[in-house]
Amino acid sequence: MLFTKNLQKHLKCLAVVGLLITTPACTNLLTRAELSEKTLIKDELYFGLSKPGGKTISEVEWQQFLNRVITPRFKDGLTVMDANGQYLNNSGKLTREKTKLIILVYETNPTKNQMVQETISSYKKTFQQEAVLRVTSNAKVSF
Repeated sequence: MLFTKNLQKHLKCLAVVGLLITTPACTNLLTRAELSEKTLIKDELYFGLSKPGGKTISEVEWQQFLNRVITPRFKDGLTVMDANGQYLNNSGKLTREKTKLIILVYETNPTKNQMVQETISSYKKTFQQEAVLRVTSNAKVSF
């Protein structure tokens, strides 16, 4: 019994020492992570793939638009995702369509904002689209 009490006492001491040793290391890691965090702009652009008259923008047409219009404007990087969306069109009809979602993350910059607007305008004109949904938010990021 005396052995068990001594063992428990030593284990408690080891646990306290372990906490004292690891706490500064954890705090140091947290501080470094907080220092590398930035608040950037995150834009999500939803490009519907339905054309007027019932046709669909092909994968080849999309890739050409991506390569010719989007990528040159956002060389720092972007994410492209396939999605399925639905919305009420101007005539009140529920429309379901395949969609391409582009995610952009960048520092606040009027030039980048202008490039996003130009991309949207170009898509609407090229593919006779009513709209491209743009969702803009602040994003806390770290690398």
